[in-house]
Amino acid sequence: MSSSSIVIIGAGIAGASIARQFASRGRAVTVLEREQPASGGSGNPVAVVRPEPGGADNPIAEFSAAGVHWLQDWLARHGASVPHAFCGAFRMTRDERRHDKLLAYAETRSHNEIAEFSGAAAAQLCGQTPAGSGFFLPQAGWLAPVALVHAMLDHPLIHVHTRAEATRLDQHPDGSWQLNLSDGEILSAAQVVMATAYATQLSPVPLAVDRARGQLSVVPEQADQAIHVIVCRDGYITPAINGVHTIGATIQYDDEDASARRSDDLENFQRLQRLLPGFAKDPGVVRSGRVAWRATTRDRLPLVGKIAEGLSVSVGHGSRGIACAPLCAELLVADLCGEPLPIARDWLTRLDPLRFGPR
Repeated sequence: MSSSSIVIIGAGIAGASIARQFASRGRAVTVLEREQPASGGSGNPVAVVRPEPGGADNPIAEFSAAGVHWLQDWLARHGASVPHAFCGAFRMTRDERRHDKLLAYAETRSHNEIAEFSGAAAAQLCGQTPAGSGFFLPQAGWLAPVALVHAMLDHPLIHVHTRAEATRLDQHPDGSWQLNLSDGEILSAAQVVMATAYATQLSPVPLAVDRARGQLSVVPEQADQAIHVIVCRDGYITPAINGVHTIGATIQYDDEDASARRSDDLENFQRLQRLLPGFAKDPGVVRSGRVAWRATTRDRLPLVGKIAEGLSVSVGHGSRGIACAPLCAELLVADLCGEPLPIARDWLTRLDPLRFGPR
């Protein structure tokens, strides 16, 4: 049996950012990954990072804005190896009620946060004519998730143990935790953090997390059809990155099919028509992208915090994992280390991993 004071289960963005926060405090960390870093949802070729606009009473809006700001600051200091661009996003709404609500919100904010665009001004902003009016979010952008995960893990105090799946988790009488691995190794740790939905079956208490399948599609870049910003509503299309625009993503529950499906590409083509109706008229230009699963929760906020002495989780980040998991890591590690928190303390209650059931 070997020992490590801190073990993180999962080397996606949640686990990598937690490991980085511990390491930045001088704590050695072992990260267990059943495949390779960023092999799950964090392995998509591109991730859209944007705040969700909304009023002060909208926790998702507040948390996503804080997450994007935290990530931008980290990238400015450590992200030289991470391809990214905060080009902004043009956000359309599904209906008039939602549009009016966002318009009222925009009127209380500065143009550096949100501004309405319509008609020719919207087309000039996007580079192509969008399906309707919408709101420009200048703090939004895209980045390469795999590069971000590797940048987070690039620290001398972080050891990544690949092809190692934790198959059993038991607590010793002294409070430490024993992890049995698929390769036969046994680890002992004073602190364990589960940062992948695959590990939730090891939890000594039930965790309310669902898995949703998603498929991306891509459209080749065309020199005469530039897109300047991310265009989004019920999905998104990105500017050209490495020669292709990414469209996504589908969402299917109770679906474990790992193969790319033409039907999903056609669904993404219809999504593109609702965003930029004149951009592509032939569904044949849409090609299959990556299939991955994201962990979701009922209230669309992640589960972050302690579930037992010496055992914590950071799961259920859904479609906002890249934007918010790094901030969640700072919140969790700061709390475990007894340090000032990066956001208001009541977020520990809002993100309580056991909030959907009794402790």
